[in-house]
Amino acid sequence: MGESESLSTRHASAERLLLIHPEGPCRDLLVAAAQREGFAVAVAGAMTAAIERLRHEPAFAMVAVSTAVVPAGRWEGDSPDAVSAVRTLSRQAGRAQLVVLAAHALDVRTSCELVRCGVSGFVDGRQEQWDHDAFIRQLRAAQMRYRTTRPATEALHTLGPAERNSMVCQSPIMEDLMHRAARAAQVSDVPILIYGESGTGKQLLAEMIHQLDPKRSRKRLLSVNCSAIAGSLAESTLFGHVRGAYTGAATSRKGMFRAAEGGTVLLDEIGEMELALQPKLLRVLQEHVVMPVGADEEESCDVRVIAATNRPLAVLVERGQFRLDLYQRLNVITLEIPPLRERREDIPELVGFFTKKYAGYYERPIESVDPRVIDYFTQARLDGNVRELENTIRQMLAFKAAGTRLELSDIPTSLLNRERRSNRDGAAALADLVDAASQLLDEGTMTLPELVSEYERLVLHCTLQRSNATSTDLAKRLGLSRRTLYNKIRKYQLSDHDREL
Repeated sequence: MGESESLSTRHASAERLLLIHPEGPCRDLLVAAAQREGFAVAVAGAMTAAIERLRHEPAFAMVAVSTAVVPAGRWEGDSPDAVSAVRTLSRQAGRAQLVVLAAHALDVRTSCELVRCGVSGFVDGRQEQWDHDAFIRQLRAAQMRYRTTRPATEALHTLGPAERNSMVCQSPIMEDLMHRAARAAQVSDVPILIYGESGTGKQLLAEMIHQLDPKRSRKRLLSVNCSAIAGSLAESTLFGHVRGAYTGAATSRKGMFRAAEGGTVLLDEIGEMELALQPKLLRVLQEHVVMPVGADEEESCDVRVIAATNRPLAVLVERGQFRLDLYQRLNVITLEIPPLRERREDIPELVGFFTKKYAGYYERPIESVDPRVIDYFTQARLDGNVRELENTIRQMLAFKAAGTRLELSDIPTSLLNRERRSNRDGAAALADLVDAASQLLDEGTMTLPELVSEYERLVLHCTLQRSNATSTDLAKRLGLSRRTLYNKIRKYQLSDHDREL
């Protein structure tokens, strides 16, 4: 095969893979394997040819590059090293998912640098270690990552029914989150910490990460709410126990970490975990071992830990309610799901998604949604986020007696009344604030600049305490530059934790 397209006509509409690999029998085998799985394959024998092809043909979904085209850590003289070459390739590849076929062992530092450059998956490409199934799994995972980074309406059509959930998105902030989550899924042994208010979809995001994990997706995902268990029950649930460990322990129990061997454990509401249990979880993360209650010896366990919380763990550490060493172990990859009020452009898509879901569930012949319903939810105060929106639409369809259109009159009266009260309360609160400020000015207690400054300090302090966002994201949310935010934090002498944001 030459440096050209190796497309069969029956795959002409398939998603395209660019394979960068030296000519030879090994490349021919890779092309044949990918084509058998339904991929349309194009080939290039060198980085220069691949980059030129990507420049003129951007419509590739995946790019698989063998390190054999970047020998001895360098590439054709004028590029300083392999990492730089891959970085250039990644920039030219755009949204295409980049997979590296390691023709020789890569050290940890190089692997990490490649991930930073945009690589989302690795396959052992050494002949003596070659695993055909691993290659195909990485291509499938890359295909799913590519699909999940498309606009939400397109992704709904391409994802299979088992892969769909309410992580529907149209907003740039959510599309970026989906892309980062898909990238994080590829680093199978690294903990992930998910922040988000109640009802934003933390468990759904964890499930998506597990589905995209090429190493663990075929194993189990087990989840536990740390706020729902305590004491010996929590220890036994997580780490297991041996027979006779305590009164009533008539049989042994594996515990969640050993039951999920090879898979993923989701620790929801990790901020509520008792301090006494945290050292044991630290052992799982550090040494990959568990000590069942009543056992004499530790047992090995191979799981990925995903932790989720709606509380700022850094603040809990400062208060002595969460171990610093455990926080540092968990805080490797952090994903924050924005509340629905910060991504209102997703609401029309979510309304359509839930309407279709529950119309089928309740066998309602709904064909359309009144635009006023969408307008209402787009403006409504949904403190329960996506969960509240879903439950409301479910209630609307459950009680809808007739008609093929979801109407404004189907919205529960309790929600309409709450919105009216909220609007009145907001206006009343603003009026109270103005009255208090006027009184302080009349009394001469504070000047107007002092009032504005104090109010800004309070708002900034509360926002920092409640948010786990990075300083860049937080500044954008506040309508400030990052430097301006930092200067205000210094000006108002906020806490050390605040300054670190």
